[in-house]
Amino acid sequence: MKKLSLVLIMSALAFAAKAQDKEAPRFRIAAHGGYSYRIGKVPTSFSGEARDYMKKLKSGFNVGADVQYYFNDEWGVGVKYLRFQASGSGVIPAETPNGRMRTNVLDNIAISFYGAAFCGRVYTKKDYSQAFLISALLGYMRYRDNGGVYTYPVMIKGGALGTGLDVGYDIRIARKLYAGAQLSYLAGTLGRVTIEQPNMTETRELKDDQKEDLSHLSLSVGLRFHL
Repeated sequence: MKKLSLVLIMSALAFAAKAQDKEAPRFRIAAHGGYSYRIGKVPTSFSGEARDYMKKLKSGFNVGADVQYYFNDEWGVGVKYLRFQASGSGVIPAETPNGRMRTNVLDNIAISFYGAAFCGRVYTKKDYSQAFLISALLGYMRYRDNGGVYTYPVMIKGGALGTGLDVGYDIRIARKLYAGAQLSYLAGTLGRVTIEQPNMTETRELKDDQKEDLSHLSLSVGLRFHL
């Protein structure tokens, strides 16, 4: 009887372990990077050489990370971080302490998104080796431009409500390790900025034609863990 009970217990444990292996992973942790492009229009207050210069700052790179928890096979929640980075320099007409003149300008722009995600997924293979994912995003977009005009450093900063959407696909390359690609759209509008210069700080409300559109598309690739 003891031997029979032992066999039954071992069989039950083996069945439970097998059933557990077939459950969809609950956690998804992703790290990624790639190319980004700001899709918002350049404010009409910029023209000529200044406008051409601003258009060059539309392209940049991104780095980011996602952490998600799924309640079942299909639905979950998570948090997201994504940073857009672009930089450039040139000689264009600009306002300086000595008046408007052609001068050196420098921009180092970072747009960082911190937010929550409502996530959906569909495993396209029965063994959970491939998955299509989509997330709706809501959070905060932080804007920083650490640049300069003439010989004076200038920091422009602000923040805005951000919304967005992620669409991605993951393919397993090892037991719990996946490779994936993701397209992200983030949107937000900057209506007020703080300008910091040597010995002076100014907060400025931006008019409708001066508001900074933070919207951008990001295409990224990276590694994911499905746990």
